[in-house]
Amino acid sequence: MKATIVSYSFSNFELDILGNKLLNRADNTELNVTNRQFVLLRILCEHSPRPVSKDELVATLWPNTHVSDWSLSRLISDTRKLLNDDGENQTLIRTERGVGFVLKGVVHNTNTKIVENTHSNFSFRLNKILVFVVLVLSFTFIAWNFAKQNDEQDLVNALQKLSEYQDNTYTAFVAQVNRRNELVEMVKTRLGVEKNQQYEKFFAQYFPQFNQQEQFVCEQMRAITSTGLMQNNQNIVDILNQTPAIFDEIQQAKALQQHLRFWLNKYHSVFKQREDMCLLYVGVEDNVPYPSGVDFAVKEWLSTNAKR
Repeated sequence: MKATIVSYSFSNFELDILGNKLLNRADNTELNVTNRQFVLLRILCEHSPRPVSKDELVATLWPNTHVSDWSLSRLISDTRKLLNDDGENQTLIRTERGVGFVLKGVVHNTNTKIVENTHSNFSFRLNKILVFVVLVLSFTFIAWNFAKQNDEQDLVNALQKLSEYQDNTYTAFVAQVNRRNELVEMVKTRLGVEKNQQYEKFFAQYFPQFNQQEQFVCEQMRAITSTGLMQNNQNIVDILNQTPAIFDEIQQAKALQQHLRFWLNKYHSVFKQREDMCLLYVGVEDNVPYPSGVDFAVKEWLSTNAKR
């Protein structure tokens, strides 16, 4: 008679090995655990209280596949959330710096009846079922892993394009600022006035008095708005709409989307209708300022997660 582990218990949870389920014993409910999360918890349970290295986890969870450290970190984070745990408290899954990860408080639950010699026929049938289940899970895992990798690469590609459009917008913005400052000085010098209001209002007030040279500079600024700024802002909004995973990775992405939507609405409903608007500005006055640091946040994410 041989004892076989049929489940692992930790805190209020039970990992059912035979049933391939994760149960919350506090309210007797089954949690929605993914195949990879189940494999991760099983590995940590089998090795507890010994920590499992990152390399060992990656080799088991992504066999024969190259993945970034981000993939394992995201899996650990999602599994902690599933267990009402987090990276700060680490009440269950603890990070051992320089070593790996360990699952605390694991209890091995065994059942000796499953492998009794008197039940050899049952064991044989059970083994056949388990082999079939393992094969199905393996194929499912491979398909899921392939889809997951494609999703991750799609996210990288989307953020690379977003960063490129942000750079284009900034270049256009700097060019417009130079022309804006030039026009302000021209108007102040020729008309003997001071600028004591927001740029849009300043230009609109003195637009009827612009001479030919000032009108030319104003037209240049409007052209920058209609091409470099509008086109790149629309591209950024399209990427954000098409790739919702960005909002999980870039904290300021939602604020960026709201700012640019407001900018585009103002462009179509106001700017295009009024020739006295030399530029289009959306900021604190509109209660949707451009989120500070979002350009850097995108580049930092790409430097850490983009595959080389």
